[in-house]
Amino acid sequence: MIANMGIREGGKGPSRIFRKTDQKLLSRGISTSDLDSINPRLTAFRYELVRLAEPDEFSPDLDILSTAEHVATYLLTPPESDKLLTGTLSGSSGGIVYNMRKAIRNEKAQDFLENLNKYNNLIAKYRRDGTIKANIARMKSLPFPLVEHILSQAYARTVAPEVESLKDYEAFTSNVYGELLPNFTTKLFRESGLGLGKVFVDLGSGTGNVVLHAALETGCEAYGCEIMKNATRLADRQKVEFAARCRMWGINPGKFRLEKGDFLESARIAEALKRADVVLVNNYVFDSELNQRLLNLFLDLKEGARILSLKPFVPINHVITTRNAENPVSRLRVEEKEYFSGSVSWTDTGGKYYVQTVDGSMLREFLASDRSDRRRR
Repeated sequence: MIANMGIREGGKGPSRIFRKTDQKLLSRGISTSDLDSINPRLTAFRYELVRLAEPDEFSPDLDILSTAEHVATYLLTPPESDKLLTGTLSGSSGGIVYNMRKAIRNEKAQDFLENLNKYNNLIAKYRRDGTIKANIARMKSLPFPLVEHILSQAYARTVAPEVESLKDYEAFTSNVYGELLPNFTTKLFRESGLGLGKVFVDLGSGTGNVVLHAALETGCEAYGCEIMKNATRLADRQKVEFAARCRMWGINPGKFRLEKGDFLESARIAEALKRADVVLVNNYVFDSELNQRLLNLFLDLKEGARILSLKPFVPINHVITTRNAENPVSRLRVEEKEYFSGSVSWTDTGGKYYVQTVDGSMLREFLASDRSDRRRR
C-alpha cells in the first residue's frame, strides 16, 4: 500500500507522464523515515513512472491512484479517509488522491511526489497504530471492488504481459484457452453458497484466476488443475504475486493449490473432488468424449455438490428410465441460467450456463417406484 516512484527510459513504447526536466527529481524516488520501520517486502513497492503506448498495458500512475482510492474507501473509516479523498474535515484544498491526479494531468512531478509522500506517511501511521488492521478485522466479507482490484494487481504484473502466449494451442481440440471474468465468477460463488469451510475445484483452471478469486473472496479451500504449459507457467507466477499482494493488504485468503497435468489423472484432484462443494468446469469447447469422462469423475461427488458448467452434462428434459438408471446423469439435477455481456473473455455477448446438483433422491424414487411396479405385475 506504500509506493516508491522511479522513472524508466526504455520499455515497450513508454511515454513520460511528466516533463523531461523532471527526470532527475523522479529518478531519486521517495524517502521517508516512516518507511524504515515497516517491512518493505510486504508493504512497499517501487514503480517505474511510465505510461505505455498500448491502452491495455499496465499503467503505474493509475495503479497508484486506484490503490489509494481503494485503501481510503474500504480500509479506512470516513474520518480517517478524509485526507485521502476530499480534505473537507482538515480544510485542505482537495484530498491527497485528488491532488495526485491533478498533478499527473498538469505534468507537475514535484506536486505528485509531495502528495505521494503525504500518502505514504499517512498509511504508515495507520499501519503502526493498528487502524487498518482493526478496520479489516471488522469486515464480515471483502467488498467485491477490493477483491477485483487485488486480483487485477496480480494479473497485470504476471499474466497480462504474456497473455498472447495463451493463444498458442492446437485448434479444434479441447485445449483451448478462455477466461471467466470476475464479475461472473463472483455471481457463481454467491449463488452456490461458497464460503469458509467449503471446498472449490476448478477443472481446467488456466492461469489460476478463478481459484485465486474463490480463495480471496470467500475464504474457501480452492483447488485448480491445468494441462496447458503456457497457462501453468503463468499460473506459477501469478500465485506468487497474489500471495504477496494479500500480505501487503493484510488479508488472509483461503488455502489454495494449483496442480499441473490432466485433471482426469490427478490423484490430488480426485481426493479434492470427494470433498468438493462446488466444481467449476469451463467445458465450452470440450468434446463429447471428454464430457463423458468427466461424468464418470463426478461419481465420487458427495450429495448436494454443485457442478457449474457452460454446457450441460445432463440432457435437457432428461427422464430416468430402466435403460439409463445407471448413467451418472441420473443423479444430477440441472438448472439452466443466463450470463450477460462482460462475463467471459471470448465474447461480448451473453450466454447460458448450467448448475448441476448431485441429488440421489431422484434415482432412489425411480428405483422404489420401479420395484413397486414390478411387484404389481
